[in-house]
Amino acid sequence: MANVALSSKAVGSIVKLKVGGVAKNFIVVHQGRPSSVYDTSCDGTWLLMEDCYENRQWHSSNVNDYAASTIHNYLNSTFLNLFDANIKSAIKQVKLPYRAGSGYGKNVTSGASGLSAKIFLLSSNETAFSHDYMPTGEGATLSYFSGCAANGADNKRIAKLNGSAVRWWLRSPYCHSGRGATVALRVSTNGGWNYNYCSNSYGIRPALILPSSLLVSDDGSISTNTAPTVPSSITVPSSIMGGSTITVKWGTSTDKENNLSGYKVEKSTNGGSSWSQIYQGTATQTTDAVAFGTASVMYRVRAYDSDGLHSSYKTSSQVTVVNNVAPGAPPAISVPNEVKGGASLIVSWSAASDSDGNLSGYILERCINGGTSWTQVFKGNALSYTDTITKGWTKVKYRVKAYDAYDAASGYTTSAERTVDNNTAPTITCASADGANLGTKASGFSITYSVDDVDAADTLTVTEKMDGAVKRTFTATRKTNNSFAVTGDYFQKLLNGQHTMVIQVTDGKVTVTRTLKFTKKVTRAVITLETPMEADAQITICAINVMGSIPADAAFSVKVTNNGKDNSPVWEDATTAAKNGVNHIFTNKTAANGFAFNFRVEVERGASGEGGHITSIQGGFQ
Repeated sequence: MANVALSSKAVGSIVKLKVGGVAKNFIVVHQGRPSSVYDTSCDGTWLLMEDCYENRQWHSSNVNDYAASTIHNYLNSTFLNLFDANIKSAIKQVKLPYRAGSGYGKNVTSGASGLSAKIFLLSSNETAFSHDYMPTGEGATLSYFSGCAANGADNKRIAKLNGSAVRWWLRSPYCHSGRGATVALRVSTNGGWNYNYCSNSYGIRPALILPSSLLVSDDGSISTNTAPTVPSSITVPSSIMGGSTITVKWGTSTDKENNLSGYKVEKSTNGGSSWSQIYQGTATQTTDAVAFGTASVMYRVRAYDSDGLHSSYKTSSQVTVVNNVAPGAPPAISVPNEVKGGASLIVSWSAASDSDGNLSGYILERCINGGTSWTQVFKGNALSYTDTITKGWTKVKYRVKAYDAYDAASGYTTSAERTVDNNTAPTITCASADGANLGTKASGFSITYSVDDVDAADTLTVTEKMDGAVKRTFTATRKTNNSFAVTGDYFQKLLNGQHTMVIQVTDGKVTVTRTLKFTKKVTRAVITLETPMEADAQITICAINVMGSIPADAAFSVKVTNNGKDNSPVWEDATTAAKNGVNHIFTNKTAANGFAFNFRVEVERGASGEGGHITSIQGGFQ
């Protein structure tokens, strides 16, 4: 059922009020304060009972003093209590212009000094009468009676009781000296005026004033419902992006009648020139999609109750919409093909573009083990990130997106998924670091090292190389010392100059290398037989020939002995004989441990530094 404010009811229309529990018709006879002769309390909707309620004495003592009259007391006590409690409390306490006291005087007391009443009878002035026997200025003509005959009959003033037209009292005294203080004015059955003694009983048509804000339903019933209060607040984000969805929140309203039904929210995109409703309901917040390209937006909210009465609006500030375009996705992302568990990994990506020129950075996320969940690992403006791969992961992939100054993000660019190699490379432990230079070597030497691998099931194979050539290959025992020996003949066969030693260990999956360098520099050589050659008899003569290339300035000597097994062999110089290719005659004739032949060839570079070589030593003895 629709409700309208009482203020909107036309003069002459009918509303209903319950009197003694029975709905009675009341005529709207005026809207507002009739004139300045009335106190401001009289500003409201004036109602007059359509029919007479009953017959009553004006004053049981037959005195025309309205303020002290029986009818005034009755109307504001017994009759007032016949209204429903909510209407009774809503009826306005007003100050009415009236002729104070009794007698036939015409002076009227008005304004703030008027007669206080809630229920009252209308005056002669209010019903549009004008004659010599009524108080002067006892109010003003009410709109309903405007145009009625001033001193004669008029149908608009006719009232009935039980279906028949009857006489009904006004509150005005009859002002004629010939009647003294005993007579009051009334309306006749034809709508004209007349007078009678105050002790007579005639019809009463109670009048009252209600606040104009009260509601009237379709059937004319008046409700004392009032509008809810304005929502206490409304909040919107201080920054709004075009194309986003925002939340609008508002404070609650109160309602004196406890019939608050909800809220209506409206939006304006043109600074408040026009509004469109976006929400109606009981919540205190709602979401709204702000279209991209919107220049500004503002919101307002009002409360409504079950009778359809609305509060005033609570309006938000106007917010300028930022129509930012998200950056483009990075064109590419790069992840190395080989990914090692327990090692670091560099992920890189291409720069994104942003049409607004406010690109801020990138967000990199990682997904492991073929799953579907992603973890952020980096946020910043770099184009690469070094990640640590946890040993035990089986697979890994990455995706990257760009974001701008407003946190608007691009789509993702996703890498290929890589298989994680969780094999641990074997290790080489050596006193010399990889790439170390062992310096100059004039004689044989050895390098001690060990190998290990945390993967217990792996077999370790070691290869030793000299200048790229394999020296030996073997299956190694973990944490056991091994020796790369560069000694004896092996050393002797190496030419002077720089050499490279390589130690390699492999577990069948990964090969680890340790590289060492040294320089061979041998400028003196001594060549002799490890074991002297025994003879059956005294050795008296020998021949020896040294084949090769020996520089002219080299220090070169050839010595021979025929008692090589003695504790102190006798060495005889055979250099000249060897150079000239002739025999050497031994001078020694004794041999404590038996005669035995040996030779000792000594050669050392000269000042020129020119190198040479000995290819063979030949000869014989007897």
